[in-house]
Amino acid sequence: MESVCAKQGLRERKKQQTRSALIAAALDLCDRQGFDATTVEQIADAVDISPRTFNRYFATKEDVVLGPIEEMVTAVVAALDAQPRTGNELEALCEAHLQVFHDALDEARPSPLFEQFMTMNRIVATSPAVRARSVEMGEWKTQSIRRKVAERMGLDEEDLRVRVVMSTYGALMQLAMDQWQPDCQPGDREAMLGCVKAIESTYATFRETVPGV
Repeated sequence: MESVCAKQGLRERKKQQTRSALIAAALDLCDRQGFDATTVEQIADAVDISPRTFNRYFATKEDVVLGPIEEMVTAVVAALDAQPRTGNELEALCEAHLQVFHDALDEARPSPLFEQFMTMNRIVATSPAVRARSVEMGEWKTQSIRRKVAERMGLDEEDLRVRVVMSTYGALMQLAMDQWQPDCQPGDREAMLGCVKAIESTYATFRETVPGV
């Protein structure tokens, strides 16, 4: 039984490694030579798999480029799930988001997530096809986080209280991004830290402006 579980665990790790490698290859190629000029065949070849195998991981080229969104959401939901249940879900959401960013910037355990997210944003800005798909992914992102918030609050996803938390959280994140200048090059740690500081300062200002929240 233990051997079967070990094999299943190894299989899942290999699948995740291949998925991560596809995202990294797609972002690198599309960033360097343009989304339209990059083919699924090139991305698959960079990871030494066939285009047919590529389709087991991603349905389209747009989806692999937007892979960091799914990675980020998965990480935020996991971080939110680990937050203490104090009754302040807005604070829990902000803390979960910041934890994911801090983890990605941890020099002791470097993660490519933050830089990949910025590379993805550059590609989104230059490709209408990726931009259109990113809107759909944004809706999925909101639904995934809202589901976890509703679960923590013991409420239906459409409950007004859940919607208020999500709407406020979304507005705060947008304000934070408006303050941040994300036009930075790979490895620009200071610019990356600027994003974290923007979120922290925006939430701090919110708490000062709306006491007791």
